[in-house]
Amino acid sequence: MKEPKKQLTVLDTPLPKTFAQAEKEMEDWMMAHPKEVIAQRMTFLEKLNKKRCSYGEGTTLPITLTPLFLKDSSQKLIANVAEVLERALDKTIDAYRSDEKVRSYFPYTDLPKEWIEWDPGYKKPTIINRHDALFDGTNLKFIEFNTDNPGGRGWTGVYEQLFMNQEFCSELMKTWVNPDRPHMLRMFLDAHLNCYKEYGGKKEKPRIGLASFKRYLVGSDAEIVRDYCIEQGYESHFVDPRELEYHDNALWSNGVQFDIINMSLRFVFFKRYPREMKEFLAAMRDRAMCTVNPFRALIGSHKEIMALMTNEDMHYLYNEEEREYIKKYVPWTRKLDETITLSPEGVDISMHEYLLKNKDKVVLKPTGGAGGQDVYVGKITDYAKWEAVVDHCMGCSWWIAQEVMEIPEYEFPILKDGKVIKEKRNLNINPYIFNGKYAGMLGRISSSKVVNVSSGGGIIPIFPLKPGS
Repeated sequence: MKEPKKQLTVLDTPLPKTFAQAEKEMEDWMMAHPKEVIAQRMTFLEKLNKKRCSYGEGTTLPITLTPLFLKDSSQKLIANVAEVLERALDKTIDAYRSDEKVRSYFPYTDLPKEWIEWDPGYKKPTIINRHDALFDGTNLKFIEFNTDNPGGRGWTGVYEQLFMNQEFCSELMKTWVNPDRPHMLRMFLDAHLNCYKEYGGKKEKPRIGLASFKRYLVGSDAEIVRDYCIEQGYESHFVDPRELEYHDNALWSNGVQFDIINMSLRFVFFKRYPREMKEFLAAMRDRAMCTVNPFRALIGSHKEIMALMTNEDMHYLYNEEEREYIKKYVPWTRKLDETITLSPEGVDISMHEYLLKNKDKVVLKPTGGAGGQDVYVGKITDYAKWEAVVDHCMGCSWWIAQEVMEIPEYEFPILKDGKVIKEKRNLNINPYIFNGKYAGMLGRISSSKVVNVSSGGGIIPIFPLKPGS
């Protein structure tokens, strides 16, 4: 009696000679075996939920079936550009405190100016950052900076672990992904410890608090961060800043002193509940604890900073390398109160007239916006609506016009009607920079031209390939 033929799995396929072949074979197997993919996907999502990879108030993150893989040279380019632009960003924020010309770019900062002046006890004005960029494999542009206590810090390591153990892509991950890549959580912890040391902290094992409102902490990536810090021997807790006490030159929660506070909430929320926040804010002002990020980091998240950086009149702030990188990797940006300015081509223009005549070349954004809200892409906005928005916002220093960048489209495997098919999605990438060093990357995909998770997009993990792959 003949033995039944064994059904081949993706793991049984002989290893291909190139990564492109390996990726194609994985995708072909997925499309030929949708039931197996769905079963593995359900297990993946269950594990994702248990690992607390959630968004908002505990919603499981929408994540792609497979990661995005970047050439080693591409990752090095993105990391290098992000680090250089971060140095320019820091110089701008530092100049805000002493240079009236810089200060004039930020008439409305969303926070009291005295908060921005508070000295955190260490030099660097931004520590935990995540930026937005577009990359099509050749062209790279950074379209926004996020220094306002960005989330997602704990997700990359979880994604890596789960994809490594997911049968249909585990062999590809183990064979082709570069093992020499940043450990994001380790770099996150080290960044805080380095700030604490520069701040003057003396404890060998300082206690860490992750500060946010209670409703936002549970189910967030802050749980992953907290658990990692505990595993490394650092006592760490969630703290609600409204409940903390300030006395004896220290910050306390029910008699327990906190030495380092990680701000796990957007800065603007600290203006809420002024009576309840009074002691926490006084402790920050008096440097009773080491706080990361400091309030001054907010300047880096305001989109006015891109108008300043791309205005050559302000390039006295930067060195030659930084000026070169700004010109090459940051799109032309102007505030809408710059009614007479220079176009991307360097020609004198009336801003109002230019925006109406060149709507397909421009995107309009509020300077303090987040989550893709109130973003108008001229190319996909009908003329009547565009004209109304331009007329309404013209002269407002809290709106910017930015040269529109073509959003890269990639084909990704997706589940649809019980099948695995490939569909095009728009992609942006989000490199993390911790204490000035590249710490890893996530991506976001969407069928919309405004790519954001809170606007209906999804997360895609990004991994670098081994050199030469």
